Amino acid sequence: MSAFDVWRRREPIVWLVPLAVAAGLGWVSSNSPAQARRPPDDWREQIRAFAETQLQHTAWGPAHARRDYAMTMTLARAQGLAVDEDALYAAAYLHDMGGLPPYAITGVDHGDRSVQLVDSVLQAVGFPMEKAALVKEIVGHHQYYRPPDTLAVAILFRDADILDFMGVIDVARILSVTTRERFAPDLPHAVETIRRQMAEMPARLQSEAAKREGQRRVLEMQRFLEELGAETDSLGAL
Repeated sequence: MSAFDVWRRREPIVWLVPLAVAAGLGWVSSNSPAQARRPPDDWREQIRAFAETQLQHTAWGPAHARRDYAMTMTLARAQGLAVDEDALYAAAYLHDMGGLPPYAITGVDHGDRSVQLVDSVLQAVGFPMEKAALVKEIVGHHQYYRPPDTLAVAILFRDADILDFMGVIDVARILSVTTRERFAPDLPHAVETIRRQMAEMPARLQSEAAKREGQRRVLEMQRFLEELGAETDSLGAL
């Protein structure tokens, strides 16, 4: 069972969601929940700021979003494909929103929950809403455990997200949540999760560019595990 298979389960706090979104965008103060402020013109900056203040997480936070966006662009260039950068940017920063408090709902997949929520953020920041459907398409098909979408940008974004479960960045992310997540209650379990990612994720990649990058990242993980074993008596002293 991989990391997202045991995604955090949170009790619903539905009534807080609109206020949390507004507060995250700097439109309400702690003293006056309905006091509106004029938003900045740059919707990208607003979405980034929202993620950095409201969606922080060591493994699935805004840094992960930035990497997913950058990797999708890299894969698109390698494949010679043009993508809608606006929709991609918004999707990258919001795709895991539904798995983080206070937005998560018990029993609802984090991707599905994110799809339910993104319109409220996009409308608030002045995003070109004619592209909102594409944002939700990308968000709703990013999960590695679901079949990939048929849209090129959604396929590439899913590949980018999978690649973040590989290589030294995956090692860092898994270790960052050790003792905080069910799949990594201690270091031995964290190492086992890393082994599973290394074994399972390459087969889920779709694009040729992602497969090439995946091969490189598998080697990184292998080297890490070899060095770790050498320094811990074959993990016996982990």
